[in-house]
Amino acid sequence: MEFFAVDHDTIRAELMYLESLGSRISGSKSHDQLVEHVKQQWADFGMRVHEDVLHFDRWSMAAENPDGLRLTIDRRDIAISSVFPYSGTTGPLGTEKQLYRLRGPIPRWTKARGGIAVVEVRNREFPFDAAVKTWDRARAWGKTTMPLLPATFAGLGLARARRAGVEAVIFAWRSISIFNAKGQYLPFTLPYQNIPAVFVAGDDADFVLDAASRARQATLVVDAVIERDSTMRTIWGAVEGNSAAHETVLVVSHSDGTNIVEENGHIGLVELARQTAARPLARTAIFVLTAGHLRIPAVTDDGQATSRWLRDHPQWWVGGPGNRHAVAGLVIEHLGAREYRDDPLKNTYGPTGNPEPELLYASTPQLTALIESEWRTTGHPPRVSAPNALIQLGEGQPLYLKGIPNIALVTVPQYLLSIEPGDYVDVALLDRQVSSFARLLRRIDTMPSNEIGTVETITPLAKAAAALRAIGILACSSSDWR
Repeated sequence: MEFFAVDHDTIRAELMYLESLGSRISGSKSHDQLVEHVKQQWADFGMRVHEDVLHFDRWSMAAENPDGLRLTIDRRDIAISSVFPYSGTTGPLGTEKQLYRLRGPIPRWTKARGGIAVVEVRNREFPFDAAVKTWDRARAWGKTTMPLLPATFAGLGLARARRAGVEAVIFAWRSISIFNAKGQYLPFTLPYQNIPAVFVAGDDADFVLDAASRARQATLVVDAVIERDSTMRTIWGAVEGNSAAHETVLVVSHSDGTNIVEENGHIGLVELARQTAARPLARTAIFVLTAGHLRIPAVTDDGQATSRWLRDHPQWWVGGPGNRHAVAGLVIEHLGAREYRDDPLKNTYGPTGNPEPELLYASTPQLTALIESEWRTTGHPPRVSAPNALIQLGEGQPLYLKGIPNIALVTVPQYLLSIEPGDYVDVALLDRQVSSFARLLRRIDTMPSNEIGTVETITPLAKAAAALRAIGILACSSSDWR
């Protein structure tokens, strides 16, 4: 067996543990249990584990209250696909108001003042290359469907709806099966909206849209609670290098997640920590399991959740007198993801038997070449993506913004943000991905920093160029969005 291979029984045990916990929403009991689980494993390797306790106001739906989420129209119970996280709350009595159907990409919210607005959201295909480019242009990304994108765009209107005096919002999914729509915890990047909102799909979406066109009355209950001064923990630990300890390599994932893919990156962090503790690197390896990925506005105003750790601990990465200098980073997310296909016309959704296309970032040409040498997962050469001045998906983005060269796996299947259980993980693929990260870590440790490469400075001109490129790609595909 290859030295870097992970025992499959260990992987299965970790996945079963995640299944037993269910979703690990930020600050929940199950989230804290996973953090403690990883902390104990790291301690067993002899690592000194540090904790950063993060305080925030936590919005949640009480699982023990089955009547806390309910929609009724004309005495008919409507199936709610999911509730918009951190949208708002009606209290236990709910709100009974007239429905108003609003049309167009930018709804005129004032038309629904004092009532419940109903807005269509379409889960359309879009050119992924508009958001994520590849180093090899001949292997550019094609079209993809990602529920997170249209849900986030739709959610951006909630603040205007609240200011217009709208009492609540129902988003009616189109172009998505009821199975894919169910349990989607999205969008997850917006601040608290203070207006309750839910998603409906399938026949129930048709019914709600028709009822809104006829100005029917509806009762919506979103009995969410806000727990003031809740906490969650980022944990981290360092394995000192044996010859170049002043240089560091950051190994990062996050702990909060929705299912056994999002987030299972701790499996990689634990395995790489185990190997490194047994055989230290020349450089110091820092393992960070960050909290707040599903509640980014609570922990940072800039970038994703790992931005908070970087802000709080500059001595481990920023360089200069008395500080360590981070030469590179590895970011491990969404391991072993199986591909699922959604057919809204047939209302079917399930695995295809293939792995989900890996979204694998490298922030320098040198790291791209390293991936091509060491990444062995699917039997095909890896398609390596490049961050741009506007976006790098996942927790590699904070490293990119700080100029830390990094390699990041952040594959994005449609079920990524679903709290529904499923057969989402290919154990053998997960093993190969973790083993590939282990090889990358050892190779990076032997590379002089000038051979790792330098992240290009993010300038206003670079941001403008990235935005124009995205607009141009979307404009060429605009006929698919009509």
